[in-house]
Amino acid sequence: MQAIEKIDISTDWVTLTFMGLLLCVFLLKGFHRTKLKDYFFAFLNNGFDVSEIEERASLLNRFSIVLFFFTTTTFGLFSFFLLNYFSQEVFLSFAVFWKIQLLFFGYLIVKRISEKLVVILFSMHAQTVLFLTGKNIYTHTIALWVFPALILFHFTTIPKKMFLVFFMLLFILKVVLLFVNNKNLILSKLFYIILYICAFEIAPLFLLFKLIF
Repeated sequence: MQAIEKIDISTDWVTLTFMGLLLCVFLLKGFHRTKLKDYFFAFLNNGFDVSEIEERASLLNRFSIVLFFFTTTTFGLFSFFLLNYFSQEVFLSFAVFWKIQLLFFGYLIVKRISEKLVVILFSMHAQTVLFLTGKNIYTHTIALWVFPALILFHFTTIPKKMFLVFFMLLFILKVVLLFVNNKNLILSKLFYIILYICAFEIAPLFLLFKLIF
């Protein structure tokens, strides 16, 4: 009987990616320790979105840039793990992860630019600023909470379904808090909110996952 050579697929790049994300956390802590803490506990602090609006911080400052990179990379890695978890094939390839990462980066960039353009075009800044700010803050918060979960997902034998449930609970919490904090806007502009969700949330996200999976 002829022996079959076992092929080991290196996942060193996954470890390096985790180290890069950890470096981002240290940079964010060095840039603005208090703000990083506020982002992490944003689900528990209803006034943080208001303080962010009042501060009017530029989207191009070093804290925002590193946080955006951290968020896109975290969600890219999360989608990569899902791809390997649900697929019968093995995609432990950095090239596959890089494609997913670029898709997420492009998705969030286009999404935020489109939101800004619509708000400016229809002069809706005053009505939507709290909703959009809170939504963006909670997206970063989810990334900060998912990051340590991804480390456990990859390096431990904890049942993988627990991580999927954890992510879904975070997403549901985000939706609930957005509704509670913006219920007057949502109820008074329900038709437009539904159009917004379909155009800027569901449709692009559905297309993104079709491209990935």
